[in-house]
Amino acid sequence: MRQWVSNQNGLDKLRLVEVPEPSELKEGEVLVKIHSVSLNFRDTEVCMGLYGHHKSIDPEGEIVPTSDCCGSIVKVGPGASDSGLKEGDRVMSIFIQTHLTGQIVEEDMALHGMGLPLNGCLTQYRVFPAYGLVKVPDYLTDGEAACLPVGAVTAWMGINSFQPIGQPLQGKDKVVLLQGTGGVSIAGLQTAKALGLTNICIIAR
Repeated sequence: MRQWVSNQNGLDKLRLVEVPEPSELKEGEVLVKIHSVSLNFRDTEVCMGLYGHHKSIDPEGEIVPTSDCCGSIVKVGPGASDSGLKEGDRVMSIFIQTHLTGQIVEEDMALHGMGLPLNGCLTQYRVFPAYGLVKVPDYLTDGEAACLPVGAVTAWMGINSFQPIGQPLQGKDKVVLLQGTGGVSIAGLQTAKALGLTNICIIAR
């Protein structure tokens, strides 16, 4: 199979290489054929060697870039069917593979982030732990689903992280301040509008 790799030394130095397709699956793993990936600002920083925001992450060496993807399951490993996933399911990846609930901790960031320190999604096939995937609803295209994990979830958590599950902020008396027009801001604007919140956008000229 083919995949892109970066030595974190420049976007213009990305390389397309051929590697063996994954064949053996461990307990709880699934093999996903990647259909779409999205590009986050974080991904460009990784490829340019500029991602130094977390001291626990070693920003050196070869990496398969990009954090977010949508694909379909082509093989289910032993025990993975217990998660409810099956062959043919469309899925999107969780950015921090082990951060499933509660406060994120240093180990999650240091060891389990897609596209650094873990290899990312810019590849034809990738093995995931079943817990690191979420089913994609039918109304989303592959491209739309691939844009959700980093940007849209960050926006949602920025607005609703202190709300009880299932009880998001609602009403015009709640004000959301959005800075710029990046992916997180646009996702935040869409979320806030859907919730009927009052939105203020700051755009620099």
